[in-house]
Amino acid sequence: MDIAREIIQGESFNLEELLSHIYTERYLASMVLDRYPYVPHIQNYSEIIKEAVEAHFLGLDHVAVSGLIPVVEGAGRRILHEKSLSERHVKNVFIALSDHCKKDVIKNKLGAVGEIVEMLDSFVHFVKENLYINSEKYPHPDKTNRHGILHGAFSDHDYGSPLNFYKVIGAVDFLSFIVSIKAPISFFAPEESPESERLSRYLQGLSQLNCSR
Repeated sequence: MDIAREIIQGESFNLEELLSHIYTERYLASMVLDRYPYVPHIQNYSEIIKEAVEAHFLGLDHVAVSGLIPVVEGAGRRILHEKSLSERHVKNVFIALSDHCKKDVIKNKLGAVGEIVEMLDSFVHFVKENLYINSEKYPHPDKTNRHGILHGAFSDHDYGSPLNFYKVIGAVDFLSFIVSIKAPISFFAPEESPESERLSRYLQGLSQLNCSR
């Protein structure tokens, strides 16, 4: 809520800096160990996600981002298939998934309906206007765009920042949230455990190694 307030009230803000306070070593260690491996459909990619997280803290965000984009697409298609729906074009996968979830949430009054609908609409906007827009029309300097990244239209200097990673891991988290609407799984990060604390220290070590390079 503090981050949202700063975005709303601030005349200017550094989105990458704000998101870095969410996607910390502690948060991602808990998610990697005790959330992603247990969320249906996301669990099929838990090792890829773990490697992407390690790459991020090593400062290898080109690798982290290009590794996560197929996770978003694969998990999205699996979730849509579970709902007996299909789409040929990947952008439409997420639009159809959002529309289906929105109708379900409204019809069955699941959770905070208004807030969930706004989140679904925001995700669709991100997909249509950022992640899957024509790479030549991408509107922001961070270049978090699937086509430009995976088709090689973007080079070393076009992307590969922590912000790219935060946006794509955020898409993974949002798909986890969509699953949690109906599955008996909490969307919130798990409580820390001795294992996640050890992983957190390991990730902190990778971050320190990155800083010393």
